[in-house]
Parts: sequence; structure tokens; C-alpha cells
Amino acid sequence: MRKRLFGLLASAGIALAACQGAASPSPSAAPSTAASPSPAASASGSGASPSASGAVDLKTAIFGSKYKPAPGTPGGTIVMGEWQPTKNLHPFYSTSFTTFEALGPVMRGLLTIDSDGKYINDLGDGDIPTTDNGGVKVSGNTFTIHVKIKSGLLWSDGQPLTLNDFKWTWQFATDKAQSGCTLCTVGWTSIDKVDVSSDGLEADIHFKELYAGWLGFLTGAGFVLPQHYFKDIAIKDAPKSMAVGPGLSKIPWSGPFKISGASADEIDYVRNDNWKAGVGGPHPAYLDGLKFKYFADKNGMIAAFLKGDIDLALDMTLADYPAIKGVNPDVGIAESKPAWQYEHLDIQGAHTDKGLDKLDVRKAIAMSINKEEMLGVIFPGQTVTPACSPSPPGQWFRVEGLQCPAYDVEGAKKLLDGAGMTAGSDGNRTYNGKPVDLQLCTTAGNPTRLTELQKLQGYLQAVGIKSHIDTGDADSEVFATWAQSTPTTKCSIYRGNYDIADYAYVLSGDIYNSYYFTYHTSQFPEKGDHSGANTTRFSNPDMDKALDGVKTDSGDRPEDLRGPGPRDPALLPCRNDRYQHQAAELADLQRQLHRPDVGRRRLVVQGLLERSSGSSISAPEWVGARSTDRAPALYPNAEQAHWPRLPFAGSRIVRDHGARA
Repeated sequence: MRKRLFGLLASAGIALAACQGAASPSPSAAPSTAASPSPAASASGSGASPSASGAVDLKTAIFGSKYKPAPGTPGGTIVMGEWQPTKNLHPFYSTSFTTFEALGPVMRGLLTIDSDGKYINDLGDGDIPTTDNGGVKVSGNTFTIHVKIKSGLLWSDGQPLTLNDFKWTWQFATDKAQSGCTLCTVGWTSIDKVDVSSDGLEADIHFKELYAGWLGFLTGAGFVLPQHYFKDIAIKDAPKSMAVGPGLSKIPWSGPFKISGASADEIDYVRNDNWKAGVGGPHPAYLDGLKFKYFADKNGMIAAFLKGDIDLALDMTLADYPAIKGVNPDVGIAESKPAWQYEHLDIQGAHTDKGLDKLDVRKAIAMSINKEEMLGVIFPGQTVTPACSPSPPGQWFRVEGLQCPAYDVEGAKKLLDGAGMTAGSDGNRTYNGKPVDLQLCTTAGNPTRLTELQKLQGYLQAVGIKSHIDTGDADSEVFATWAQSTPTTKCSIYRGNYDIADYAYVLSGDIYNSYYFTYHTSQFPEKGDHSGANTTRFSNPDMDKALDGVKTDSGDRPEDLRGPGPRDPALLPCRNDRYQHQAAELADLQRQLHRPDVGRRRLVVQGLLERSSGSSISAPEWVGARSTDRAPALYPNAEQAHWPRLPFAGSRIVRDHGARA
């Protein structure tokens, strides 16, 4: 799923391009697995430069939002469709994107991010803290940020919402009894203490170490929990305390809506009349209500959209666009927008019995895949550029010109032979005397991914690797966290119960949180309290070093996106360049494409702001109505443009750095 845009500002407010003219670091594999030279040198990258180009004014990149929603007329209910039902809404124990879709209307953070990647207040008040305005104070390797929330805020049950709730949430997240809490390590464990003012409206958050993701930490659904409701729930019972069901209607919510009913088929929301925050000013949500309608598969959701039974159809790809582009104009609009997402194939590096820990084996798998052909089959008649970079286009820190292993069947065979994965008389390969049969996993109900894995089967067989396909429920199996899964949960990415997994990452704009928890060796889920999110078990000392550098090497100015720290500002871009090259070259996963967000909405919906990470909910500014005959009714006073991005709090992986879909 966990999310935000941090980085570097030099003293003059400008960050120069990363490591201009520097050679890409040579990849080093997991311990004891040296890599052979790749037989192919051509790249599937997207540019000639080995690094990001030009200078970036990062002050402008993250501050100065121009989002100003226009007034709307109250009334109506919007029905949203999703084909991957969520079963748990606790932001601390989920990394599924559908969880955070459902949380968007009911849980908010101190800050949020608009569609341009700029931070704006949500529950927060006043200036966003920086060193210039005194909101951030650095002392050696520690720092303190001063935050404020709007006065008079209430939980949906009428109880006061103050920063004392935030302090309790920190204590909850750092409780020694926590296990498998994916959000607990994202910022919370870096805090030493929290001092709250007597009125509960201001707080000093004291960090005991440099933490690059501090600004993104202030966003997201998990920023504050209602102390008065959760304080009597034991930590061991917390992972199940927000299960989708009737109990959700009892929970106090911080957002513009509250949940009135929930089941496996739908979640119903009604306006929270106690809502007094938000980016559009202290007004209640315009809509009377929202409804999330869940479908057994994507085709059922698309059919409902085309009939006009739902207003928004979520979580689709370019492969679905032909099915919706002919929608009756009186019913809705089909759209395809750029998004911070990519579809990819994870390789489980912990499976040493199949040689997947070896770099040459992972590279051979990459070289066996004809990305252009695969994308042509999945998206016929559409122009789709194969992906290589771990950063989608549009992110300020994206490094261009990365080189991923090119398609080369004979070269792949040579690498497999050299790695000890030999072919028998039947053409199928064995490793250490045992037949190799890779388990290919994906989420159930998605015909596009099944087609992709069927193509992958053919590519693998062409180099002698047998494979079989399994599917699992997205929320309760594939994306289930350590706390929500068992050692035998089918296709569980946290338990490592797959050889290759096919799904999408929904990223934030955060140079640190989007990658540290994905690639750092310390983040193996089986380690410590099981909160880690390095689900591929990727292990590389050079990558660890680069990510550690991104965490602490920032400029003197804490509005330098990532965070404070008296470090050399010239180092961060180089470290960013280094880990992006390594992510491409070490073949831990194969990025197939940077996918757009395929939009679909009925004309009834107004007040949308497209967000770079994909469709979600900015429900306070939505307006619309559904009459009894389900015909669309438009409100002309609504601004048809802007809608803040959903603040993620859950994973890759999302947690504070993106989400899984």
C-alpha cells in the first residue's frame, strides 16, 4: 500500500540534477551471488540521460497549492464501484489500496497533497512547519516540529478531536506488544516524545533521529485515532477492531463522512455534520451520502457502470478502456489520466531452493520477457511504453535513462546455465537436482492479469522454466499483512508464498518512504515485530547504503522535502540516482508499464480533482444527486477541476509511501 514528496533544497532553494556524468554503480547481488555480465546491453529505459535532468525548485514543487474549490449545492448520493472488496479498514494493519479508498471519506491527516504534489492543510492549521517560519528546529541529529490543528474539531460522535489523540496514537503505534503492524514503523518509532499544549491545539513532536519522511508522516489516514474509543481495546485485538461489518458504524471518524453500515457487498456513508476541517474550508460535505458497491469481478463492475448503476468505477487499467470508452454520453465519461502507478512482477528472492536469490537467475527471467509483445497482447491497438524506472513519469526525483535487462532468450538461457539451473532432456530445468516449477500469483477477478501471467508462462517455458498460476483474494490473501495472514496463506506476499507475483504499486511523491520500506534489508516482514514491507526479500548492501543515505543526507533546511539534517546537500541526488539504478539493474522485480488511471464517472459527479496516484475520494467537495430513476442531475455551481489526492497510510507498499492494487 504506505506516503510523500520529500527531497532536497539547497540553501538557495534549488536542487541540481543528480550525479551528472557519473557512471551507474555496478550492481552487486544478494550475498554470495555474483552476477555475470548481461549478454544484452540495450535498454528499455525512457531517456538518454543517466540521471534526472535540469534543476528543480523544490520549494515550488511541494508548497504553494492553488487548490480553491468553488461552492456547491448540497444533496445527493454518489455510488462508487470496486471489484476488490476490502475486509479491514484499520490503517495500521493494511496495505491494500482498496482499504485506503474506503478510508478516504472518513479518516484524515494533518496535511494532504493536491494533484500537483503540493502539501496543504487538512486537519492542520496555520503555516506548514519549516525552519524559515520556526516550525522546525534542528539540533544535531535530532529535530522538533511544531504542529497545529484547527480549533473546534470533533469526532463524528461529538467528542473533541485534539492533538492529545495524536499523542495517544503515537503511544499505540510504539506499544511493545505490537506485531505485524505495517504502519507502526513509518515515523512513529523515530519520535522521542510529544508535548501537547493545554488546549490540545498545538504540539511539539520531538524526533530522536533524522527521519527523511517526516513531512509525509503528517499526512494519511493513520495520523490520528480516537483515543476515547480505542484506548480500551487490547493491542492483540487491534488488528480486527475495524473489520468490515456492522461494527464500523460505532467508530468515531475524523473525516467529512461517517460509516452507517458495512458488509462484504457494500459500505454506506452518511454526512458527518461535525466535520469542520478540510482543504475547502470548514463546511460539511455537499453530498448526503456515499456508497461503495463491491463486485465479484471487474467485468461485473464495468457492466454496472455502462448501465448507469454506479457513478464511479475504480481500479481499472488501459486494458479495460475499450470496454468503457463507448459508454453512452448520457450515462458517463471514460477517461485515461497519467498516474503514479506501475504494474510489475515481483520475484521472491528468499526462495533459494529455486535459485531466485541469484542475480543471474532474476536477470534471466527479466530477459525472457518480451515486454513489447506482452503489452501489445494485453493492450491491443494502444501505445504503451514498457517501464524500467521505479519512479513513474512526473515525479521530481525520477532518474531518466535507466537500463533494464533487454529481451534476449539465448542470453537468458546462458545465464541460467551458468547459475546452475540446467535443462534436462525434456527441456525443463532443474536446480540442485530438483525440478523447477514457479508459482505465479495474482489477485482473483482480474482477467488482464491472468492474460499477463499466461504470456509469462510462455516466455518462461521458452527458456526451460516450468510454472503454474494461482490466484488469491486481494485483501485477505495476496495483500494481507503479517498480522492478517498465516504461514500457509495462499499467494501472501508478506509471507513470501509466491515465486512471482503480479500486481500494481500506487506510489506517493515521497523519495524516501516510497522506496526504503520496499528495498531495505531491515524491512523483511519476518524480522522483529513483523512490520517490514520488503516482501521480495531483496537484499543488497549497496542498496541499503544508498537508502540509508537518502534517510539522513539532506540539506540544512527541513522544508527540503525529506527532512532536516546538517548534511551535505550535494549527496542526496547522488544517492537517489544510485538506488534507482540499482533498483533497475538488480532485477528484484520487473516493471511492465507505468499505468495510467483509467477514469470513469457518470455525469452526476462534480468537483473532482485528478490526482497523480489514481482515483480516490475528496468527498467534501463532491456534489451530485441521484434521482429515484437513477438519472444524472448536475449542479452547475460545482468546480469541475480539483480534488485533493487521498493521503495514503498504508504500503508499497503503501503505508506512508503508496499502496498495492
